[in-house]
Amino acid sequence: MSKKLFRYIGFEDFINLAINNKDRFVRPSSWEDKYEGYLFSHMETTEDVHQIVSEMYYNLCPRNYYAIPDNYFRMWHSKWFTYAQCWSKHPETDAMWRCYSYGNRAIRIRTRDDKLLVHTEKIFPDKEQFSVYLGKVSYDLNKKSVLEQQIRQMKDSLLAHETYFHKRPAFRHEGEYRLLIADNSLYSAEGFSSFGVKFKIEEQVKNKTDEEIIEYVTNKICAQRPDWNRNGDNNVRIEDAGDISEFLEGVMVHPLAPQWYVDIIRDICQSKKIKFDGQSEIYTLK
Repeated sequence: MSKKLFRYIGFEDFINLAINNKDRFVRPSSWEDKYEGYLFSHMETTEDVHQIVSEMYYNLCPRNYYAIPDNYFRMWHSKWFTYAQCWSKHPETDAMWRCYSYGNRAIRIRTRDDKLLVHTEKIFPDKEQFSVYLGKVSYDLNKKSVLEQQIRQMKDSLLAHETYFHKRPAFRHEGEYRLLIADNSLYSAEGFSSFGVKFKIEEQVKNKTDEEIIEYVTNKICAQRPDWNRNGDNNVRIEDAGDISEFLEGVMVHPLAPQWYVDIIRDICQSKKIKFDGQSEIYTLK
Protein backbone atom coordinates (compact mmCIF):
# COMPACT_ATOMS: atom_id res chain seq x y z
CA MET A 1 0.00 0.00 0.00
CA SER A 2 1.41 3.37 -0.97
CA LYS A 3 2.30 5.96 1.67
CA LYS A 4 1.51 9.65 1.64
CA LEU A 5 4.64 11.82 1.73
CA PHE A 6 5.03 15.55 2.34
CA ARG A 7 7.82 18.02 1.60
CA TYR A 8 8.34 21.57 2.82
CA ILE A 9 9.97 23.90 0.30
CA GLY A 10 10.59 27.60 -0.22
CA PHE A 11 8.93 29.88 -2.78
CA GLU A 12 11.88 29.67 -5.19
CA ASP A 13 11.79 25.87 -5.29
CA PHE A 14 8.03 25.93 -5.77
CA ILE A 15 8.30 28.34 -8.70
CA ASN A 16 11.08 26.26 -10.20
CA LEU A 17 8.91 23.14 -9.95
CA ALA A 18 5.47 24.54 -10.85
CA ILE A 19 6.44 27.21 -13.41
CA ASN A 20 9.80 26.12 -14.81
CA ASN A 21 9.17 22.35 -14.50
CA LYS A 22 12.51 21.89 -12.78
CA ASP A 23 13.21 19.63 -9.81
CA ARG A 24 16.10 20.28 -7.42
CA PHE A 25 18.32 17.71 -5.73
CA VAL A 26 21.06 18.65 -3.24
CA ARG A 27 24.26 16.86 -2.25
CA PRO A 28 23.77 15.84 1.42
CA SER A 29 27.44 16.34 2.24
CA SER A 30 26.92 20.08 1.62
CA TRP A 31 24.13 20.43 4.21
CA GLU A 32 24.81 22.51 7.31
CA ASP A 33 24.25 19.66 9.78
CA LYS A 34 27.51 17.73 9.59
CA TYR A 35 25.89 14.77 11.32
CA GLU A 36 24.03 14.28 8.01
CA GLY A 37 26.03 11.41 6.59
CA TYR A 38 28.59 11.97 9.35
CA LEU A 39 30.94 9.43 7.83
CA PHE A 40 31.08 11.37 4.57
CA SER A 41 31.91 14.57 6.44
CA HIS A 42 34.93 12.90 8.05
CA MET A 43 36.84 11.45 5.12
CA GLU A 44 39.11 14.33 4.17
CA THR A 45 42.11 14.65 6.49
CA THR A 46 44.80 12.05 7.00
CA GLU A 47 43.55 11.64 10.56
CA ASP A 48 40.03 10.97 9.29
CA VAL A 49 41.24 8.41 6.77
CA HIS A 50 43.41 6.72 9.38
CA GLN A 51 40.42 6.33 11.71
CA ILE A 52 38.24 4.90 8.92
CA VAL A 53 40.95 2.50 7.74
CA SER A 54 41.56 1.38 11.32
CA GLU A 55 37.85 0.73 11.91
CA MET A 56 37.62 -1.24 8.67
CA TYR A 57 40.82 -3.16 9.33
CA TYR A 58 39.71 -4.36 12.74
CA ASN A 59 35.92 -4.59 12.35
CA LEU A 60 34.39 -4.10 8.88
CA CYS A 61 36.70 -6.38 6.89
CA PRO A 62 39.17 -7.72 9.46
CA ARG A 63 42.77 -7.54 8.21
CA ASN A 64 41.59 -7.60 4.61
CA TYR A 65 43.72 -4.76 3.23
CA TYR A 66 42.48 -5.56 -0.29
CA ALA A 67 38.86 -4.77 0.64
CA ILE A 68 39.59 -1.58 2.58
CA PRO A 69 40.41 0.69 -0.40
CA ASP A 70 37.41 -0.69 -2.33
CA ASN A 71 35.11 0.23 0.55
CA TYR A 72 36.71 3.61 1.13
CA PHE A 73 36.48 4.70 -2.50
CA ARG A 74 32.86 3.56 -2.74
CA MET A 75 32.15 5.97 0.10
CA TRP A 76 34.33 8.68 -1.44
CA HIS A 77 32.32 8.46 -4.64
CA SER A 78 29.04 8.57 -2.71
CA LYS A 79 30.19 11.71 -0.91
CA TRP A 80 30.55 13.65 -4.15
CA PHE A 81 27.99 12.06 -6.47
CA THR A 82 24.92 11.46 -4.33
CA TYR A 83 21.99 13.90 -4.30
CA ALA A 84 18.89 13.92 -2.14
CA GLN A 85 15.48 15.30 -1.22
CA CYS A 86 13.86 15.14 2.21
CA TRP A 87 10.22 14.10 2.62
CA SER A 88 8.11 13.45 5.70
CA LYS A 89 5.36 11.02 6.67
CA HIS A 90 3.66 13.72 8.77
CA PRO A 91 0.91 15.72 7.04
CA GLU A 92 1.93 18.72 9.17
CA THR A 93 3.32 19.48 12.61
CA ASP A 94 4.20 22.67 14.43
CA ALA A 95 7.84 21.61 14.45
CA MET A 96 7.96 21.10 10.69
CA TRP A 97 6.36 24.47 9.91
CA ARG A 98 8.79 26.18 12.28
CA CYS A 99 11.92 24.32 11.13
CA TYR A 100 11.12 24.90 7.45
CA SER A 101 9.40 28.27 7.77
CA TYR A 102 11.22 30.20 5.03
CA GLY A 103 10.06 33.39 6.71
CA ASN A 104 6.45 32.12 6.92
CA ARG A 105 6.52 31.52 3.17
CA ALA A 106 6.96 27.74 3.30
CA ILE A 107 4.94 25.59 0.93
CA ARG A 108 4.06 21.98 1.64
CA ILE A 109 3.72 19.69 -1.35
CA ARG A 110 2.33 16.18 -1.10
CA THR A 111 2.58 12.96 -3.07
CA ARG A 112 2.76 9.20 -2.53
CA ASP A 113 5.89 7.10 -2.32
CA ASP A 114 5.10 5.06 -5.45
CA LYS A 115 4.35 8.19 -7.48
CA LEU A 116 7.53 9.87 -6.23
CA LEU A 117 9.65 6.91 -7.29
CA VAL A 118 8.08 6.77 -10.75
CA HIS A 119 8.55 10.53 -11.12
CA THR A 120 12.22 10.37 -10.09
CA GLU A 121 13.00 7.39 -12.30
CA LYS A 122 11.57 9.33 -15.25
CA ILE A 123 13.94 12.20 -14.42
CA PHE A 124 16.88 9.77 -14.21
CA PRO A 125 15.92 7.05 -16.73
CA ASP A 126 19.42 5.66 -17.35
CA LYS A 127 19.59 2.83 -14.81
CA GLU A 128 23.26 2.18 -15.53
CA GLN A 129 24.25 5.76 -14.76
CA PHE A 130 21.79 6.52 -11.94
CA SER A 131 20.57 4.55 -8.94
CA VAL A 132 17.43 5.78 -7.17
CA TYR A 133 16.60 4.96 -3.54
CA LEU A 134 13.68 5.95 -1.32
CA GLY A 135 13.96 4.87 2.29
CA LYS A 136 12.77 5.60 5.79
CA VAL A 137 15.28 7.42 7.98
CA SER A 138 16.26 5.77 11.29
CA TYR A 139 16.93 8.07 14.24
CA ASP A 140 19.51 5.90 15.92
CA LEU A 141 22.84 7.73 15.81
CA ASN A 142 24.86 7.96 19.00
CA LYS A 143 27.05 11.03 18.63
CA LYS A 144 29.75 9.49 20.82
CA SER A 145 30.51 6.74 18.29
CA VAL A 146 28.94 7.89 15.03
CA LEU A 147 31.80 6.98 12.70
CA GLU A 148 32.11 3.42 13.98
CA GLN A 149 28.33 3.05 14.02
CA GLN A 150 27.92 4.21 10.43
CA ILE A 151 30.68 1.94 9.15
CA ARG A 152 28.86 -1.00 10.78
CA GLN A 153 25.58 0.13 9.21
CA MET A 154 27.23 0.19 5.81
CA LYS A 155 28.54 -3.33 6.40
CA ASP A 156 25.10 -4.64 7.40
CA SER A 157 23.27 -3.14 4.42
CA LEU A 158 26.09 -3.56 1.85
CA LEU A 159 25.16 -0.06 0.61
CA ALA A 160 27.71 2.76 0.48
CA HIS A 161 24.90 5.32 0.82
CA GLU A 162 23.48 3.70 3.97
CA THR A 163 24.72 6.46 6.27
CA TYR A 164 22.35 8.95 4.62
CA PHE A 165 19.43 7.00 6.09
CA HIS A 166 20.47 7.52 9.72
CA LYS A 167 20.12 10.63 11.89
CA ARG A 168 20.27 11.63 15.56
CA PRO A 169 17.21 11.06 17.81
CA ALA A 170 16.82 14.85 18.13
CA PHE A 171 15.35 14.88 14.61
CA ARG A 172 12.80 12.11 15.17
CA HIS A 173 9.96 14.64 14.89
CA GLU A 174 10.66 14.89 11.13
CA GLY A 175 9.45 11.35 10.36
CA GLU A 176 11.66 11.56 7.32
CA TYR A 177 11.77 9.53 4.15
CA ARG A 178 14.85 10.28 2.09
CA LEU A 179 15.06 10.19 -1.69
CA LEU A 180 18.61 9.51 -2.93
CA ILE A 181 20.02 9.65 -6.44
CA ALA A 182 23.50 8.22 -7.01
CA ASP A 183 25.33 9.29 -10.17
CA ASN A 184 27.56 6.37 -11.20
CA SER A 185 28.98 7.93 -14.35
CA LEU A 186 32.47 8.48 -12.90
CA TYR A 187 32.52 5.43 -10.66
CA SER A 188 35.27 3.77 -12.70
CA ALA A 189 37.72 6.42 -11.45
CA GLU A 190 37.30 5.06 -7.94
CA GLY A 191 38.19 1.60 -9.21
CA PHE A 192 41.44 2.91 -10.67
CA SER A 193 42.22 4.65 -7.37
CA SER A 194 41.58 1.47 -5.42
CA PHE A 195 43.79 -0.49 -7.81
CA GLY A 196 46.55 2.06 -7.23
CA VAL A 197 46.39 1.40 -3.50
CA LYS A 198 46.36 -2.39 -3.89
CA PHE A 199 49.12 -2.57 -6.51
CA LYS A 200 51.86 -4.84 -5.11
CA ILE A 201 50.42 -4.27 -1.63
CA GLU A 202 51.35 -7.80 -0.57
CA GLU A 203 55.02 -6.94 -0.98
CA GLN A 204 54.64 -3.60 0.80
CA VAL A 205 52.93 -4.90 3.93
CA LYS A 206 55.00 -8.04 4.33
CA ASN A 207 56.36 -8.36 7.90
CA LYS A 208 54.59 -5.14 8.95
CA THR A 209 52.59 -4.85 12.15
CA ASP A 210 48.85 -4.14 12.06
CA GLU A 211 49.42 -0.46 12.84
CA GLU A 212 52.11 -0.17 10.15
CA ILE A 213 49.73 -1.73 7.60
CA ILE A 214 47.01 0.75 8.59
CA GLU A 215 49.47 3.61 8.20
CA TYR A 216 50.57 2.39 4.77
CA VAL A 217 47.00 1.94 3.47
CA THR A 218 46.02 5.36 4.87
CA ASN A 219 48.86 7.15 3.08
CA LYS A 220 48.22 5.31 -0.20
CA ILE A 221 44.52 6.17 -0.12
CA CYS A 222 45.29 9.85 0.45
CA ALA A 223 47.78 9.79 -2.43
CA GLN A 224 45.47 7.97 -4.87
CA ARG A 225 42.22 9.75 -4.01
CA PRO A 226 40.59 11.71 -6.89
CA ASP A 227 40.31 15.42 -6.14
CA TRP A 228 36.84 16.05 -7.52
CA ASN A 229 35.72 19.53 -8.48
CA ARG A 230 34.25 20.83 -5.23
CA ASN A 231 32.80 24.16 -6.35
CA GLY A 232 29.46 25.07 -4.79
CA ASP A 233 27.68 24.71 -8.15
CA ASN A 234 28.20 20.95 -7.93
CA ASN A 235 26.19 20.77 -4.72
CA VAL A 236 22.90 21.07 -6.61
CA ARG A 237 21.37 19.29 -9.58
CA ILE A 238 18.48 20.96 -11.40
CA GLU A 239 16.64 18.50 -13.63
CA ASP A 240 13.65 18.65 -15.99
CA ALA A 241 10.66 17.51 -13.95
CA GLY A 242 8.38 16.44 -16.80
CA ASP A 243 4.66 16.37 -16.07
CA ILE A 244 4.53 17.25 -12.36
CA SER A 245 0.80 16.47 -12.20
CA GLU A 246 1.78 12.79 -12.41
CA PHE A 247 3.17 12.91 -8.87
CA LEU A 248 2.19 16.24 -7.27
CA GLU A 249 -1.14 15.71 -5.51
CA GLY A 250 -1.56 18.96 -3.59
CA VAL A 251 -0.04 22.21 -2.32
CA MET A 252 -0.51 23.90 1.07
CA VAL A 253 0.75 27.29 2.32
CA HIS A 254 2.36 28.18 5.67
CA PRO A 255 -0.22 28.90 8.42
CA LEU A 256 1.21 32.39 9.08
CA ALA A 257 1.68 33.47 5.46
CA PRO A 258 -0.01 36.79 4.52
CA GLN A 259 -3.17 36.62 2.43
CA TRP A 260 -1.57 38.16 -0.64
CA TYR A 261 1.01 35.35 -0.64
CA VAL A 262 -1.68 32.68 -0.24
CA ASP A 263 -3.51 34.21 -3.22
CA ILE A 264 -0.36 34.04 -5.37
CA ILE A 265 0.18 30.34 -4.64
CA ARG A 266 -3.52 29.63 -5.26
CA ASP A 267 -3.40 31.39 -8.62
CA ILE A 268 -0.29 29.46 -9.67
CA CYS A 269 -1.91 26.16 -8.70
CA GLN A 270 -5.08 27.00 -10.61
CA SER A 271 -3.13 27.99 -13.72
CA LYS A 272 -1.14 24.74 -13.61
CA LYS A 273 -4.14 22.59 -12.66
CA ILE A 274 -2.54 21.58 -9.37
CA LYS A 275 -4.82 20.89 -6.40
CA PHE A 276 -4.58 23.75 -3.88
CA ASP A 277 -4.94 22.45 -0.32
CA GLY A 278 -5.30 25.99 1.02
CA GLN A 279 -3.53 27.61 3.93
CA SER A 280 -2.70 25.48 6.95
CA GLU A 281 -5.11 26.00 9.85
CA ILE A 282 -2.87 24.38 12.45
CA TYR A 283 -2.95 27.53 14.63
CA THR A 284 -6.57 28.49 13.92
CA LEU A 285 -8.99 28.38 16.83
CA LYS A 286 -12.01 26.36 15.80
